[in-house]
Amino acid sequence: MKKGIIFYTYLPPWRIDIFNEMGKLFDLQIVFLNTSAEGFKYNRNRLSNLLNIKHHFWHRGFKLQGKVFRTGVYKFLSKEKPEVVFSHEYSPTSVLLAILLKFKFLNYQYVITTSDNLSIAAEVRGLKKIARKFVLNNADGLIVYSEPVKQFYKNHFRNINIEVCPNIQNPKTLLSYKPLFEKLCIQHIENYNLKGSKVILYAGRLVDVKGLDLLIRAFSKSKNKGYTLVLVGEGNEKGQLIRLVEELALKDRVCMPGFFDGAELYAWYHLASFFVLPSRFEPFGAVVNESLVLGCPVMASKYIGALEFIVEGINGHIFDPLDEPDFINILNHCIMQYSVLDEKRSDLMQLSFVQYINSFKTVLNDEN
Repeated sequence: MKKGIIFYTYLPPWRIDIFNEMGKLFDLQIVFLNTSAEGFKYNRNRLSNLLNIKHHFWHRGFKLQGKVFRTGVYKFLSKEKPEVVFSHEYSPTSVLLAILLKFKFLNYQYVITTSDNLSIAAEVRGLKKIARKFVLNNADGLIVYSEPVKQFYKNHFRNINIEVCPNIQNPKTLLSYKPLFEKLCIQHIENYNLKGSKVILYAGRLVDVKGLDLLIRAFSKSKNKGYTLVLVGEGNEKGQLIRLVEELALKDRVCMPGFFDGAELYAWYHLASFFVLPSRFEPFGAVVNESLVLGCPVMASKYIGALEFIVEGINGHIFDPLDEPDFINILNHCIMQYSVLDEKRSDLMQLSFVQYINSFKTVLNDEN
């Protein structure tokens, strides 16, 4: 088993299963480089306890114009002597790792992971484009989230091995919380006055890029009798969204219960009739995977990266949140289609978690 090190930004709940599975393929440790950039309120201690791999939260270094520059990386690698190194995106750390290889300061196999969707990959400009070219020209492998992105990179970087592993969680992990849902759903209903109401759910940051103002406006014009729109999360747009709700006279129809994670979050998916992700822009959208695994159909913006999870009309629908008539039309369709709260289905997630994990091994052309 090869000795490996991952340099990653922060510890999100949707990445834990992949990290743990990688730990079965490599003698692994993880260095988290930018934990202050999470923008979320995750319980880091709880998440750390779920991670079955040695890991560190690295704070040495500085920030410059929003970029994180970590010091001590060369010394750390010289001591640990990894055979394979993984890093995420084309960050200053990724550039440094490529420099160490190019000028033969150290020797290891080098794999990049990126959350680029097709539009991000195609439209990159300036310094990021230069950094991407340098890093990929000195790396052995690249892991992307989807087949279209893989094809883009194959067309532009012909000398690097490329594999696909979406930002996906193990269904066994998410479904292990299911015995708690009945009690937690009752609590949610009682605490937020949802008795007798069906739920349209959003979960994530309350920020402009998520398109929640578009969702609230579309909801106000939809045939939403009997439904409450629940926006789970926190963010800098919350005050503006509250004012919009008041302006549209929706105070009794829109609920913003705050931030939840773990079982309390997953119970919201169990309670909801369907999930809406109205993002103006979204590199991926891990909530789509969570929702489908937990039996909740998804109404997904055409601008997210996780569209391969959606089978139109089977486990959800794709729409354009910037086209208000289309938004309202698809929202009305989902309200009608999912109005009956049947037992949650277990087959909505069409892609297999297990089939993707070996990508981290096969990208190295090494089955040993």
